[in-house]
Amino acid sequence: MVRLRTGWRAPMRVALAGLAAVAVLCLQLRAGSQTPLPWPPQYKLKPEETHRLTAADVVGPDGLVYPDWRYAGVPGGIPDASVVANIEDFGAVAGDGNDDRPAIVAAIDAAVAAGGGAVAFGEGVYHLDAPVVITRDNIVLRGAGMDQTKIVFRYMPHGVEFFSPRAGESLGPDHYIEVHAAPRGGISSFKLESEGRLLRDVPPDRLNYENFVLRAPAAVAVDMLGSGTHTLRATATWKSGGSASAEISVYVDPELRLPEGGERYPIHDKSSIGAFLFVGDKTSGKSWHLAEDAKRGDMEIVLDGPADLPAGAALLLFAPLTDRWNQLTGNKSAVQDMRRYHFRVESCSGARVRLNQPCRIDFPAVDNVIVQRLHPIRRCGVEGMTIEQTEKLWTEVVLFLNAWECWGRDVKIVKAGRYPVYTRYAKWCEIRDCVFEDAWYHGGGGTAYAGFERSYDCLMENVHVRRYRHAPCLQWAAAGNVIRQSTFEGSDAQWHAGWANENLFEQCVVDAHGDTGSYGYGAYSTPPHDRSHGPIGPRNVVYNCDFRSPKAGLRLSGSNEGWLILHNRFIADTGPAVLAVNRSFDHIFRNNVFVLKDPSRCGIELDGSCVGVEVIDNTLYGGAGRMVGGEGAALREEGSRLHPLDLDAPRPSPAVPSIFAWQRGRRP
Repeated sequence: MVRLRTGWRAPMRVALAGLAAVAVLCLQLRAGSQTPLPWPPQYKLKPEETHRLTAADVVGPDGLVYPDWRYAGVPGGIPDASVVANIEDFGAVAGDGNDDRPAIVAAIDAAVAAGGGAVAFGEGVYHLDAPVVITRDNIVLRGAGMDQTKIVFRYMPHGVEFFSPRAGESLGPDHYIEVHAAPRGGISSFKLESEGRLLRDVPPDRLNYENFVLRAPAAVAVDMLGSGTHTLRATATWKSGGSASAEISVYVDPELRLPEGGERYPIHDKSSIGAFLFVGDKTSGKSWHLAEDAKRGDMEIVLDGPADLPAGAALLLFAPLTDRWNQLTGNKSAVQDMRRYHFRVESCSGARVRLNQPCRIDFPAVDNVIVQRLHPIRRCGVEGMTIEQTEKLWTEVVLFLNAWECWGRDVKIVKAGRYPVYTRYAKWCEIRDCVFEDAWYHGGGGTAYAGFERSYDCLMENVHVRRYRHAPCLQWAAAGNVIRQSTFEGSDAQWHAGWANENLFEQCVVDAHGDTGSYGYGAYSTPPHDRSHGPIGPRNVVYNCDFRSPKAGLRLSGSNEGWLILHNRFIADTGPAVLAVNRSFDHIFRNNVFVLKDPSRCGIELDGSCVGVEVIDNTLYGGAGRMVGGEGAALREEGSRLHPLDLDAPRPSPAVPSIFAWQRGRRP
């Protein structure tokens, strides 16, 4: 966004930040337009503008400048881990109907003791009656194949149950307490007490969407109860009437600490639990701030103090919301996760840190950017199996949380509660060769999504999704991700929240018709005034995809800069092929086919604030016979071809079918 010169001292930087904001809000006039741009543009780049190109840019074979997706996916490809444990050796018996969780956990423990490897499942049907949490690296759960191994996940709490800790265990400040309650159509109150003192309750606004989890850091118990044996009591009441409680005794030990990067569990208000949860430590606790701006394309950052960061360490850059940024973008959401990214440390010398790849967006020091070391779980996977969730419980099935270089491969998920195979706070993960069939919940609040969240440089390939709500879906600072060669039936494509930027949808087929909660657009970006989701960021790309939708094919809802919409087909029942509003600017639409059943609509409709849009070599079938309409006008329109309605109009055939494969052949 605003690019401040590096090296300024904090007082001067703060004093001039207001001037920079004023300058941005002044009229930024583009030739031929009297509409102000919301900020100085950065992303419409030309190959000959070498002074503007950065290490974050790749000049494509077609004369366009793209984001760099060569980092996407598990570095070096998904490894073939050796089998170190078989669940049958620990008592699992396929097809006997008994709970195989004890055998699965024992086999995982054996793999951990061996230093990692694959835990093998045989052919047949196994049963899992409670979630499994994995906190160590290099653990792979491997079935005999999607059609040979099936796990039936049939967990449902009976009344109220402590998930962690177990009775008699010790608690230190780094542990967590988690309690589950049967949803029963809705929980009206859920609280955790000890000896008459309230330790935690679930706020009423978090009891929506069948949330059944109460989670608290054990530090709460340490602070309030002190050392010794104490009784924890959890109580839930239901909207339909009735209540239930559960009690356990634990030993609270204030001196029981885990090492940095130890087996902490993430603390989230909402559910983060499922059949298999792979989880790393979110942050190290220690943090720095940027002493200088980290600009788009920079591969070195300067901290406000020396850091002892080893080569290979995982690093987080996080810019919290500020009034300056909210005013600039129009953001009305209070959710902080708009500008995040994960890097690997290449080297560290004092306060200077060399990164493995360039910044995709600016991280202005004036926004109080935080830098922390991460301790993600690494190189874990699930492969070669079907997992079916048989109970209506608001869970994920496989979740990689605070995870790097993890994967789901050759996995079929039947009736997930929320998400099938999913990543959150993740980098370099892959979801490939999978099938996701339906979900128990299709309502709001994070339900029935397939994609990536708070994830960076991840890859989804050859996935078939049926009866989801939003898929493919990217949200909350997701950046550098690639979703390709996949089919989505009954869901809409979504850039769903939080300034998602520089992602690629490629060679995908999306049909948004259905009854599972799609917004009805083929593809949709959330608007800046959406208080739940906020705006979507710059330079997302849609390349060689096919969309069918009840409404407009693509809605760009505002504060979007420099998107590339290339070689796609949009078939829209009502509305235009593309609707852009609210300062959505500097896009390029090239070689698309638009099929419009509504005879009153244009191919691309712009409101007056959408400037700098280029419309080149597109073909329109049907509609009103105009390529561009609305209150706004294209900066450049040429090569438009207009035809009568033809529902069988062919898709474009680009000279380069896959821009991802083209880039991958030129790895950094």
